Amino acid sequence: MHFARSAPGKRVSTALPAGDSVELVSSEAQSTDRFPWAAMAAIGFTVFATVTSEFLPTGMLPNMSADLDVSTSQIGFLVSVWAATVVLTAIPLSLTTRRFSRKSLLITSVTLFTVSNVMASLAATYEVLFASRIIGGLGNGMFWMIATGYVTTMLPSQWRSRGFLFISAGANLAFIAGLPLGSALSAISDWRSAFLIMTALTLGASVSLYFLLTPVPNPHAENSEERHSVLRDPSFRMVLLCVAGVFLVVGGGNLFYPYIAPFLIEVSHFTTLTVAAPLAAYGVGGTIGIVVAERLGRNPHKLSRNLAVAILYMASMMVVLNLVAGTQPAAIVAVALWSLGFAVTEPLFGQYIMELASPKLRDFAGAMRTTAWNLGIGSGSFIGGVLLVPLGIAALPYLGAGVLVLGASVAIIARRRERALFAN
Repeated sequence: MHFARSAPGKRVSTALPAGDSVELVSSEAQSTDRFPWAAMAAIGFTVFATVTSEFLPTGMLPNMSADLDVSTSQIGFLVSVWAATVVLTAIPLSLTTRRFSRKSLLITSVTLFTVSNVMASLAATYEVLFASRIIGGLGNGMFWMIATGYVTTMLPSQWRSRGFLFISAGANLAFIAGLPLGSALSAISDWRSAFLIMTALTLGASVSLYFLLTPVPNPHAENSEERHSVLRDPSFRMVLLCVAGVFLVVGGGNLFYPYIAPFLIEVSHFTTLTVAAPLAAYGVGGTIGIVVAERLGRNPHKLSRNLAVAILYMASMMVVLNLVAGTQPAAIVAVALWSLGFAVTEPLFGQYIMELASPKLRDFAGAMRTTAWNLGIGSGSFIGGVLLVPLGIAALPYLGAGVLVLGASVAIIARRRERALFAN
């Protein structure tokens, strides 16, 4: 990626093909002499606590269903309503909260997670539990609209990939450790205890953010006339293009991912017990992937190229998994390699969008990204479920890989455009 370079805080004008011009404001003024390990650890811990809170019901379906006397599908819907709340509120929240302190909003978003967990732990009825998930969804949308932009603004360019590593590590750890621990706790004690523990964790996350996080400047704080300037932002089109890529990649991956366990049981002939081996391999692959993503993200000039390669790699691994599914050891390795590809792609997309977005568009870009992410999860899993019966489960990896190729095409198109927009 060929960004115009300047001294810290200096404005740079670059020529556009159509004869217009765009001003990019360097955020290097936020540079510090040392990497803020404590602040980034606080963000990573917060991501772990919030992602675990989001998906906690998936590991406790039977217990919650029996205790509240509702169907399993109704408990499963608690995850869906959370995602729907994010889709409906993230972008409006980014527009209505533009002039508030970024740090205060980040802490407020985590406080909403705490309120949600308290309500869930005390819920006597399904309706109260349902309301708690809406509140949590509001916090989730607010958190992700700010978090990636916050890290981008706080860190100079040479450290941003490391910052995104903390975000990815927190999310990955939630799936590897947080969710299984919640499920085990609900089996040993009860599901309310799991939500009480998440209350303590999210409260602790808020405190750590308050004391450890460095405040960042808000580019909207002093200009009250920019409420409706999003569409006129010179970086909006490129960001929108990449957000479409996020939707395609997440949607393509989720055409197959929700059905990975049935696929492994039906096609690879794992049992309900031994299927834990490839699922554990998925977590291992994801852990390796976020480390690889940090290295690939160190050079912002190559982000779009590395992103396109990572998406194509992920698509190829889905095809390979289907081809070797009949051999269990090979299937385990293929699952890990596929997970590695997704773990590389997700943080690279987040970093790339934040690098493209102007400082004034970062929160809105974060809101669009989390909206596209949740839409991709919902639409991908829905389409996969619709096609599952007529085409068979073995067709899903191929279909998902096809959608991923479209996502890689978006990254390639973005790379060609960025050369014209940000050439030295």
